[in-house]
Amino acid sequence: MKPRHLTFTLLIVLLLSQRLTSQIQNEIKAGTITNLYDAFGKDSTLTKDFGFSCITRYAGKTILFDAGSHAGIFKDNVDKLGLDLSTVDIVIVSHGHFDHINGLDQVLKVNPHVKIYFPYDIFWGAPVPYDATGQEANVKDSLPTYMQYFDGGNTKFSINQSGRFWGANIEFVKTSREILPGLTIIASSSKFMGYFSCYPGKSFVPGQFEQNSESCKNINLPELSLAMKTEKGQVLIVGCSHTGVENIVSQTLNTTHDIVDLLYGGFHLLPFDRDQTINIARVLKSTHMVKRVAPAHCTGHLAFKIFHDLYQEDYLFAGLGETITYE
Repeated sequence: MKPRHLTFTLLIVLLLSQRLTSQIQNEIKAGTITNLYDAFGKDSTLTKDFGFSCITRYAGKTILFDAGSHAGIFKDNVDKLGLDLSTVDIVIVSHGHFDHINGLDQVLKVNPHVKIYFPYDIFWGAPVPYDATGQEANVKDSLPTYMQYFDGGNTKFSINQSGRFWGANIEFVKTSREILPGLTIIASSSKFMGYFSCYPGKSFVPGQFEQNSESCKNINLPELSLAMKTEKGQVLIVGCSHTGVENIVSQTLNTTHDIVDLLYGGFHLLPFDRDQTINIARVLKSTHMVKRVAPAHCTGHLAFKIFHDLYQEDYLFAGLGETITYE
């Protein structure tokens, strides 16, 4: 082999070795959270998109929270950050909106048996309680058995769906509970529609879905957040806070009987005006005594500014690719 070719070959080997070493070194460290998917950030090598995903490590488990809007972008960002999704032990899905779940296709491609905790949402595969008795229940007795549901069996039952992620190891969560020592899923339900339509004073469809109207009366969006106990208090990760970020924090306080040291993720304050946002920020700081905040995703520019001014040094920047330490 000619010296020039040998030098070129050695260079390629060295670069590949450095890349592999970099990937090995980029393990998720305990006590940190890294933003994998968002529309703002300092790292120009990553692809910005509207959606959310972050990753952390707690109690020896690597935990992925949400997975962004686009599986390809999610994969690209994860690869550039040198992370290995096959090492993920637990996936928490905050809610069933596209900008939080579509990257799960990539997760399941490389880690098909990973444990996934999903909100109890019948539109995404949770079992559906159903009553097929109908009117005049006794009329079934006049029919031959082959015309009766379940050959004359119980007409109150549960429909077990395959769901969007058929074959995945999914558990649908209805109520708040501790899944590991110190690791608590906070289950909540939104009184808003979740597509802005039922937020205060907002209507994306003229004349429809104004808050408190009949159209919004029975809106219900199940949502999960994640609380991790530390010596300083709970680290609370929220996906989109459709329930109301202040309500999720309140529920976390009541569930864990602990303070919230850090609130991280999407506060979903885009629909709220300045006065409403200031009020929510003050409730979080002064009433709920949240010590630090790290807003991301759907929090919004106005809320970024208001929280930054209010929290000052206790405001942590959590843009795409950013890793913060919470311990």
